[in-house]
Amino acid sequence: MSVIEYKGYLAAVGSDDSSNVLHGRVVNSGPYPIATFEATDTKQLRQEFHRSIDEYLAWCEEDGIEPGKPLGSGRLSS
Repeated sequence: MSVIEYKGYLAAVGSDDSSNVLHGRVVNSGPYPIATFEATDTKQLRQEFHRSIDEYLAWCEEDGIEPGKPLGSGRLSS
């Protein structure tokens, strides 16, 4: 499993070899994931992650809701 980052949000990424699908979910947004997404290649997966976060933030703005802030710095330590 690997991790990708966008706007401070981190997503854990994995794959389902039986269906050839990549999937991800935001992991630093608190107890409930704010976004899950899937794609058939890495470029599309990153695009879906970005789209999911952008849509979530737009939805929060439209509804006057404070979005769940990413927990931590958004950086991975080595």
